[in-house]
Amino acid sequence: MEKDKLLKSLWLNIVCGHRPSMIQKCVTELGGAEAIFDGDVSVRETERIFGAAYPTALEKDLSGAERILKDCEKKGIRLIHISDDNYPDLLRNTPAPPQILYAAGLDINLNEYFTVAVVGSREASSDKLGFTRELCKDMADSGAVIVSGMARGLDTRAHLGALDAGQLTVAVLAGGVDVVYPMSNRELYEKILKRGMIISEQPPGVRGRDYFYQERNRIIAGVSIGVLISGGGEHSGTAITAKYAQMYDRDIFAIPGSPIDEGAALPNGLIRDGAAAVLGYDDIISEYADRFGDMLDNGAAAIVKPPTDENIEIFENINKSKNKNKNKEKDKGKADKIKPAAETAEDKMRRFDFSKFGPNEAKIVKYMCKSDGAVHIDEIIRNTELKTSDVNSSVVLLQLKGIIRQHAGNLYTLE
Repeated sequence: MEKDKLLKSLWLNIVCGHRPSMIQKCVTELGGAEAIFDGDVSVRETERIFGAAYPTALEKDLSGAERILKDCEKKGIRLIHISDDNYPDLLRNTPAPPQILYAAGLDINLNEYFTVAVVGSREASSDKLGFTRELCKDMADSGAVIVSGMARGLDTRAHLGALDAGQLTVAVLAGGVDVVYPMSNRELYEKILKRGMIISEQPPGVRGRDYFYQERNRIIAGVSIGVLISGGGEHSGTAITAKYAQMYDRDIFAIPGSPIDEGAALPNGLIRDGAAAVLGYDDIISEYADRFGDMLDNGAAAIVKPPTDENIEIFENINKSKNKNKNKEKDKGKADKIKPAAETAEDKMRRFDFSKFGPNEAKIVKYMCKSDGAVHIDEIIRNTELKTSDVNSSVVLLQLKGIIRQHAGNLYTLE
């Protein structure tokens, strides 16, 4: 992204007061930031759209844009322009997409992953909170990346479920990505920075306002393939997300509840109107296994277990290894190619220098050399007689070394 182009986009956002509807009018009716800044548009039309902000637009002062850019560089915040390859394609194709997204945490290209938005009310029963967390863990285990708003209640449980699985998760904030709200979620915020991504259309330092939350909800629905409504009233903020999901023609799922529970009014109503009822994670994942298998595989490969501070950043290295493996597969002309069955266990073991493995890694590789085809993580644990935590950490290291490869369903093969 050219700095000049980025600065002019930031300038337009500032002149428009970061209001999505006004920014979109400038893009669709005037041709965008560069055309307006360079004076390639009708003065009359420019004045009509900007209204009271027209004198500010005439100044063409980039100093505010430069301050935002400098602040982002200082705080390690990335800017994703709508023209960038890693801008979410799903969001780009909505009626009023942000021209710029601010991002903190891991550098995740959402176009490579199967994303599910999970949203719900701030107040919910302990049963609903627990069910939502477990459901999101199961979806994350299957390769789904959970998107939510980091609000109290069900949003928080959605993120925690993904983190329980060692999976990536995405929080969409109403304020700047450097502003933690609610403060009670400070610990969750820090965990997401290490194991996911936080995005917003608001620049750093901006605190969320009431109407920012409504605008934020369109982004949650916009970046997601499917939207799960875990709970909420008919006129709640969650209902706004559901309306955006309907507007964007997203698949809508809902967790049913008691008809006398006000917190279940929204999901029950959506189910009545045709949304799919969800009683378990497979009610969602089974809908997409064929169509989005590659994305789910990418999500499965991104899982880090156990998700500790020591190995939390391994995700980026796994992705690099994954890309190398994809190139190898192209050269072979066949995806997911398994070693020929005619190769004996002794032949397989001769390919490895076991002096470079730790004792647990060596035990796992030797077992896999004796096995035909893909093996489940539970088989590895059972047949090596190692602790689950030791197997999980060793498997991650073996993936980084390019020795084994993870497939959907927690299956592993030798490379």
